Amino acid sequence: MESEHTKLLSIMKSLFANEIGCESAKTKIDALSMGEFPDLYANLHHYYDDEDIRAKDPEYRAFQNKELEKLIKHLEAGNTEKANEISFLHES
Repeated sequence: MESEHTKLLSIMKSLFANEIGCESAKTKIDALSMGEFPDLYANLHHYYDDEDIRAKDPEYRAFQNKELEKLIKHLEAGNTEKANEISFLHES
């Protein structure tokens, strides 16, 4: 059985690769307990909710996507603490 950590990583990779959209990612993540990632759960909503801003502002899109890439790297490394520090509102 896949761990929530592994499921979250898979969802984030699919989101980053544009294989799924924010609404699909949100639905999949809402099905997880996110017990390991209490801070990240709330902060992911900043990414979902800012989809329209990213579409209009290339710099903001680059910033948030860089944070998403950092999140993926932290998850791949198993660094839960660093993953929980990603906010999508400022550089972490």
